[in-house]
Amino acid sequence: SRRGIMVRESLVRALPTDDPLFNDPRQAGEGYPFDNLQMSSLRPGTPVYTLAKSKDQRWQYVVSPAVTGWVHSEDIASTDQKFITQWVLLAHKQLGAFINAPVSVHVAGVYYFTGRPGTILPFRHQRAGQFLIAAPVRGSNGRAFIHWVWLSGNEFTAMPWKMTPENIAVLMKAMHGAPYGWGNFNFYNDCSAEVRSLLMPFGIFLPRHSSAQVEAAGRVVDLSHKSPQMRIDYLTRYGKPFTTLVYIPGHIMLYIGNTTMNGQVVPMTYQNIWGLRPNHANSRSIIGEAVFLPLLRFYPENPELISLAGKVLFKLGYIE
Repeated sequence: SRRGIMVRESLVRALPTDDPLFNDPRQAGEGYPFDNLQMSSLRPGTPVYTLAKSKDQRWQYVVSPAVTGWVHSEDIASTDQKFITQWVLLAHKQLGAFINAPVSVHVAGVYYFTGRPGTILPFRHQRAGQFLIAAPVRGSNGRAFIHWVWLSGNEFTAMPWKMTPENIAVLMKAMHGAPYGWGNFNFYNDCSAEVRSLLMPFGIFLPRHSSAQVEAAGRVVDLSHKSPQMRIDYLTRYGKPFTTLVYIPGHIMLYIGNTTMNGQVVPMTYQNIWGLRPNHANSRSIIGEAVFLPLLRFYPENPELISLAGKVLFKLGYIE
């Protein structure tokens, strides 16, 4: 069968190889971690359809709901109509999401996969703060079957999770500080994967890429024609915490509210970012992780850095 399901995390590659393809690392913004062959990653439980296999059978070229590319064959289990019907029925009844990272899913010393925020699976029972989740497993014949595994309520929750400041704080605590990973390099998030994973438990399903994410919002306000300070002022006044996406070329972040710095009210964002560039663009001020970052006109530590509010495009996407 060409139909299958991911049984563990898998990196999606542009070519069937694990070898990276970096541009000249002596150039700012190139080299590690910008592997040109790294497309994204697929989570356990993701349905896929195989279009082709490599000659040595180690790789399969798959179509998934969010991305296409090459993945390791051992990360996929083939599915028949019986399994698909069972899985879909379970998902329609009760679907849940991982809310901690990383969660090792294992039973009696047997490891199945790692779950992170953004991974969603069906579950069957909920009792005493625990969930009995459906773990997709690859049998010796390569076919998928379900193994039921108990997880604690600190690791997994029913969807859609109520979007409260407390629940968002739980997720951000688990995710912030994690390294930046271009295209999920080494299973870390880039900017769009961070936002997508953060909002998934609340039942908000965003596309994989930043430009598509902002356009998927219920309402888009284009402030590209405004000055950087006017953009900041608008976000401070009209932004809705936790449901306003901020898009600039090639990057996306989440507005989380306002804070006061040096007597001024400024917007605060949550984002996974590689770094900031100066005006001369021949270097980077590297951040390289998921951080809370104010949106400022100038950064006092280095006034030469270009403000994220000063890019050629600046759009707000309101998730409504």
